[in-house]
Amino acid sequence: MSLADDIAKQQNVKPGGSDPADSKAWATVGLDGGELSTGAMPTELAGDWDAVLRSFGLDPTVFEVADDTVRMSKWQSSKRLENGDRDLIWLWSYRAKFRRKSLTALNDAEIDDIRKYVHKWKPTSTKVAVSNGIPCTFVFNWADLQLGKSAGGGVDATVERMTDSISDGVKRIKELQRAGHNIEGVAFTNMGDPFEGCDGNYASQLFTVELTQRQQLLLGIDLFAKAITTLAPLTPQLDVIGVLCNHGEWMRRGGKQVTSDSDNSGGFLLDALYRILDGNVPNLKWTIPHDEMVTTKVLSDVKVAFAHGHKMSGKKVDWFNAQSIKVLREEGREPDLWVTAHLHHLEIVDHGAYTSLQCPSLDGGSKWFADSKGVWSTAGVLTFLVGRHDIRNYSDLAVL
Repeated sequence: MSLADDIAKQQNVKPGGSDPADSKAWATVGLDGGELSTGAMPTELAGDWDAVLRSFGLDPTVFEVADDTVRMSKWQSSKRLENGDRDLIWLWSYRAKFRRKSLTALNDAEIDDIRKYVHKWKPTSTKVAVSNGIPCTFVFNWADLQLGKSAGGGVDATVERMTDSISDGVKRIKELQRAGHNIEGVAFTNMGDPFEGCDGNYASQLFTVELTQRQQLLLGIDLFAKAITTLAPLTPQLDVIGVLCNHGEWMRRGGKQVTSDSDNSGGFLLDALYRILDGNVPNLKWTIPHDEMVTTKVLSDVKVAFAHGHKMSGKKVDWFNAQSIKVLREEGREPDLWVTAHLHHLEIVDHGAYTSLQCPSLDGGSKWFADSKGVWSTAGVLTFLVGRHDIRNYSDLAVL
């Protein structure tokens, strides 16, 4: 009789709950792993956990036993022989936790290649023309990058979309200047969720990301620094603006943040970039949120409110109206424009007193969302001009 047969004779598989007695084979199985016991066995296991996993209907290419959780028991038991006598035999029992394998993680060499690509990358040209006319600001929004995510081509594809978007942004500024627009500055916005994170946002997150949290942060700093140093020379001023976001929430337990709203990788990213670049790159202005969910900035005499959007509740228009009154009360002027993200698709709504612009995402999409909802959105970067040059306070909207 095989090891699998020994276990199968006595096994008890449950989706959760209390552990059965270790004299019987059992397993508690969850989405990302669980715990099991082989029950009493007449032979030693000798490390053959694949057979154990298969005996419980678990695929050993998907799940693995956590070595540091293995416990073994060994004892003698009396066994009746065919002639009626009794003999002492040894029995073994093993108990361990198992987990879903991380099948998507990049190795160190692959990560090093990506970082080398980012450091060596340069746009084709950054020379721009000087124009006259009513001043305006070019707004360039990076939204929902979710670096580290394996879907949509993974990290390699996300990095390529990001660097391509920088080149496209430079080209777009040149086009607008040739069309006669007086672009007095660029606003480069981190509209939230620059990192996928590793845990706490959805089931199996830990097992579907390609980068650790540390690797995500380092690569994000590299890419944002590349964007800032490329865009800064194009106009007299570059405003770097950020928002707080849900994938940026650190110290999550049970899907909820347990520290303050300020404990957020969206804010940390700009804090780190400020320490690295400010004073070393000219013409930079920084708007970094602490714990506020709405970041405001006057750009070319237009009041713009930026929010990731994960704190919205009820109807969007009601949330915008309430937040506009709050901004008016606290800052003396309500927003002319709202810019949000979070929902990964482009949406523009004229509310009369203001316009809301929702950014598409630059990640590669969500298989789960497409499978469950039947919809998806093309990746891209929302850009537009903001200023008093247009009655709507914005113009020349384009998705790069």
